[in-house]
This record gives sequence, structure tokens and C-alpha cells, in this order.
Amino acid sequence: MGKVDLLIKNNVLVNESLEFWGDMESYEESLKEFKDSFKEKLENLEYYKNNKDCSNYAIIAHSIKSEAKYLGFMKDAEVFYEHELKGKANDIDFINNNFDDLKNTISKIEKLLNEYFNSTETDVIKKNIIIADDSNIMINFMQDNINDDYNILRANDGRDAIKHIKLNDIYALFLDINMPTKNGFEVLSYLKENELIEKIPVIIITGDDSEETIKKAFTYPILDVLNKPFTTDRIKRALISIENFYEQK
Repeated sequence: MGKVDLLIKNNVLVNESLEFWGDMESYEESLKEFKDSFKEKLENLEYYKNNKDCSNYAIIAHSIKSEAKYLGFMKDAEVFYEHELKGKANDIDFINNNFDDLKNTISKIEKLLNEYFNSTETDVIKKNIIIADDSNIMINFMQDNINDDYNILRANDGRDAIKHIKLNDIYALFLDINMPTKNGFEVLSYLKENELIEKIPVIIITGDDSEETIKKAFTYPILDVLNKPFTTDRIKRALISIENFYEQK
């Protein structure tokens, strides 16, 4: 099984977890999301601890516990479960006295997952492409028509897209305009404000073909606009334009 042995040797119940996830790709995607969530969740735990907000502390501890169990970290999940119970019981003394144990458990998992994702079975490093759309059907369609040379990062709103941009090196972004929480134009504004707009090629995907929307989109240095519904051929041409973008730099 290659690098998966690293997890198994560290008491991660990978095989049992695969019965839930179904395939290794889905499992690994969730492992990475779990790892990438640690910083934010630990900050939230510390905030609620310091403010003696045991109720919200218990909610975060429950979240980490559940994810740890789904991913096979059963022994570590017991630590988070105990903190969840003590939070529900408003036992702030236990939380304060044992918070370092929780932090060390998270640090141990994070170290293991960093080692796991840094150990590659081949020398090929896939380039990250974000597909940001509030329709999973659209994301699935595009993902099925983008070859395996790329690693697809899924985002159902602009906030998720920005989170991916902060956490990863992004090769390209397929961006819907009308999304909840943060729309496509807000993502474009984020890229511009952070001097990324000319570094990350953006293809707009939208069902809004109004002149006003298209004109506004092209006020940013995007590569192209794909009006829904579009064909697989248009996706391939968009990928070629992205490759050309890097060749001309």
C-alpha cells in the first residue's frame, strides 16, 4: 500500500475508514481538509477556553472528535471526546489543566499527516486547480473532464475558494459569479487586493450572460468567460489558454 503504511503503523484504522469513504481519493481529500482545519479550530478552542465559554468549546471538541473517528484516529478521538464531555459539564478547571494534552494530540496528528502528504510514491506533483461553483453537479462535470494531471480543489462558495487560495499554491481558478457567502466578484477583489490577480489565471464560469456582468468580469485580467451550459471542448480550450498563460510569463 505504499505510504499508507505510515498511517497504519501509527495506529490509524485506514481500512476501516475506507469502508465509510469508499475510495482512497475521497479519504485522502478528507485527511487533507482535516489537517488544514487544525489551526483555525485550535484558535477557536483557545478563544473559548480563555473566555470560559464551555458550550462552544464543547462544540469544537465534538467536531474534531467526529472527524478523527471518521478518519480512523480512534485513540486520539478519545482525547477530544473527553474535552467535549468536560465542556458540556462546564468543567473549566479540567479544560485549563488538560489543554496542553489536547494541543499535543493535535500536533502529533498534524506532524503525521504532514509526513504522509510530503511522502510521495512518484515524483509527479499535481497542479492545483480550484473549481468554485455552488452547484456540485457543475463541479463534478468539470472535474470529470479535466485530466488527472491536475489536483481539483472544490469550493461551493467564494469563502471556500479564498480558503483554498490561502492554503495552497494555485495553478488556475474556474470561478462562478453567483455564489452564496462571497460571490465571484468578491473573490476577484480578494485576488486583486492581495496582488494575485495577475499571478493566478482565472476562467469565469457563469449562467449570467448579461452584458453588464460580462463587462464587469473583464474589468479584471481574467482569461476567458465560459457561459453555461458549455461543452467539454470548451473546458479543454480553457486549459490550453491556462497553459499558454504560463508559457508567456
